[in-house]
Amino acid sequence: MKKYLFLAVALLGMASCAKDDIANGNNPIHSGEIEESYIAINLSASDITRAQTGFEDGTAEERAVHHADFFFFDEAGNPFNVTGNPATTSGGATNHLHAADITFATDEDGGDDISDSSAAVLLLQTYKGEYPSQIVAVLNWSPDTKPYTLDELHAAVNLTGKWDTEDYFVMSNAVYAQNGKAVYATPLSYDNIKSSEKDAENNPVSIYVERVAAKVKLETSAKYDLQEEVMYHPLGGTTTIEGGVFAKIISWDLYRDNTQSQLLKVIDETWTDDSLGFPWNNAPWYRSYWAESLSAPTDDQIFGNSPFTPGTHTYIGENTTGKESCTKVVIKAQLVTTVGEEDKPLELAIWNNVEYVDEVADEESKGGESLRIAVANTLKNTYFANTKDGYVGLMPEDLKCVAGGGEGAPEGVKANEVYFQLSETGEAKDWYKLVNGEYKPVADDITKDANSKAATNNALKSVPAAVLYKSGETFYYVDIKHLGAAGKPAEYGIVRNHVYNVKINTIKGYGSPVYTGVSYLEYPQITEQSTFVSAQINILSWRLVNQEVDIETNPSN
Repeated sequence: MKKYLFLAVALLGMASCAKDDIANGNNPIHSGEIEESYIAINLSASDITRAQTGFEDGTAEERAVHHADFFFFDEAGNPFNVTGNPATTSGGATNHLHAADITFATDEDGGDDISDSSAAVLLLQTYKGEYPSQIVAVLNWSPDTKPYTLDELHAAVNLTGKWDTEDYFVMSNAVYAQNGKAVYATPLSYDNIKSSEKDAENNPVSIYVERVAAKVKLETSAKYDLQEEVMYHPLGGTTTIEGGVFAKIISWDLYRDNTQSQLLKVIDETWTDDSLGFPWNNAPWYRSYWAESLSAPTDDQIFGNSPFTPGTHTYIGENTTGKESCTKVVIKAQLVTTVGEEDKPLELAIWNNVEYVDEVADEESKGGESLRIAVANTLKNTYFANTKDGYVGLMPEDLKCVAGGGEGAPEGVKANEVYFQLSETGEAKDWYKLVNGEYKPVADDITKDANSKAATNNALKSVPAAVLYKSGETFYYVDIKHLGAAGKPAEYGIVRNHVYNVKINTIKGYGSPVYTGVSYLEYPQITEQSTFVSAQINILSWRLVNQEVDIETNPSN
């Protein structure tokens, strides 16, 4: 048996002989008398999903209601002022009523939620003969105590996720298209308004609400569990590392995640299923599955290190701005191998298509020891330090690895690569090169570059860049897909009241050694190193859609 939140709203003085169709905007001029009438409201966030596949109700916490606000409008969307008890007012009548301290029945899980609730009664009074044409319900929100037009309510920006102070999710009228028009408010008809509470409850008006936030979950089908509650994925592909390499998932976060959404969803009634790439509107269910977001999200600067446990989740705002600025799940991992029953972090470097591997001894590791040895061996007959023992070729300790992408980086070196410069040890030495059997300073003008430091560093920038996974740290990402067909605008996106369940099936390759988080997020180009994440994305809603994707992280191969 379906259950609803019944709010019997004592509403709007109505003459018993009135026959006006309120939804068509026939609002008679009032006679000056004040009456009380009743409207019963079924608030439902889940009744249409219970018998349907592809949906889920959500947790009791995600469905809980602390308070509700009801906003009344005329046909044009102007405020329809009301008074009542209790009513939210600010020095006079406004067009909304506030229902607080709603008592709910307990469901099977022991929680209070919108589908299992008791009745609440609001008393609304107005002049006889005046009726509203539309109503909007907003749950767990704190509006200003002022009249709102429908446009103003529509454009109100709300933080996504839980309401900050009361720990409840904000919900508002579900928005959809019907007969070629966008429906942002629930129409009120003459038949909804009754002279008694009992009569109203026998003929309620239904308002469907949806959460303003979207939800992203991360799950994994780990192939190898080395330690309890820590997920390890063996990496596919060829590796020369004895014992194999595993990606130990440490944490995850979102890249390009909007933190705000408008209070009511924004849609374009001219959208078609063909233009978006999927059936986007379902008027019989009072739902739509696409939206316009506020703006493209800004690129993130910091990785948040949310702890990873399979099924952990976060809540975000809408982002439907296209593939180039789509929201991504970013997974932070550490490359490890096994020695007996212990895992050993690996520091991996790739230079000129050769792997260089070190075990990470401690967190103070300078990084790239084997890499610096290889580079120094290549350059030791090119650059020489003048010491008391004579001219000595470049040594590994004379070099340091510098992350690309910053100021002073050589042209073409990306943020996920490293280039080479003199270390503090190297900068303390005088640098020479061998020319026709004679040692000469690297600097053309030794008076301006006494140790040839600047000239040597400049020369080192011509050494091919390398990829370095310092301390074994690496990142993988998954573009979050929506419901649209490939190449269509709705292929990628985040829409309110959907759950995006990203399940990592397999991981192949080493990933990206840095979380750039500035203007792009990409994998390094490693020849013959097929690197990709195989991810299965299930979109719930809340709305549920199952998808499987293979994301190439080295598309040049």
